[in-house]
Amino acid sequence: MHGPDASNLLDSLDALTQAALLQGFHRRQLVEGELLGSPNGKRDSVFIVHSGRIRVFLAFEDKEYTLTFLEAGGIYSTHSQAYVQAVRPSEVLMGDTAQMTATLRSLPTAVPAIIRVLGGTLDNCMRIIEDLAFRDVEGRLARFLDGMLTRKGRPHQDSLRLELDLNTEDIARLLGTTRQTVSSLLNRMAREGILSRAGNGVFDIHDVERLRARSQVSAG
Repeated sequence: MHGPDASNLLDSLDALTQAALLQGFHRRQLVEGELLGSPNGKRDSVFIVHSGRIRVFLAFEDKEYTLTFLEAGGIYSTHSQAYVQAVRPSEVLMGDTAQMTATLRSLPTAVPAIIRVLGGTLDNCMRIIEDLAFRDVEGRLARFLDGMLTRKGRPHQDSLRLELDLNTEDIARLLGTTRQTVSSLLNRMAREGILSRAGNGVFDIHDVERLRARSQVSAG
């Protein structure tokens, strides 16, 4: 156990504060692939993910760059210059931006938790942008696994077990590459003894130092 997840806004608030914050919000069900926001969208809303997974990404011509995946408790808005899309059936809590701003004026205790969650999302976006600019795909994959290991890794026999609720396609989207490339790199790391696959989305990391060193290699 790693304690409460600081990235989950709903878990960060007590019941009374949560109820006050969500006054005026309504639930919306999203099917896989449904867009919640886009660069030309006119909706001015704030949403909190209740369940499922939401992808935030940029698209230019035939290329897409994933900025982050929002999980349960994540908060975002529909009026950014990014596409916001459900990548699996999801439920979100939707609220008007102006109304939430007014609510926060009388609910200052909720502000630190919201800033912390948004700060985590921004930090993740900056890491992805930095990786795309300065690391090759293998370095990006190693850094991603190392970062997730810090958050979710747990001892398992003589290794560290990392359980990700992400498939190879999800990881490829985050890294700005293809599923085939991610699979090939994971297989190479397995042959080198850095990690092994223990199941779908489950990895045993056998050599953390080599993984960390690989993550520091910049693109040539």
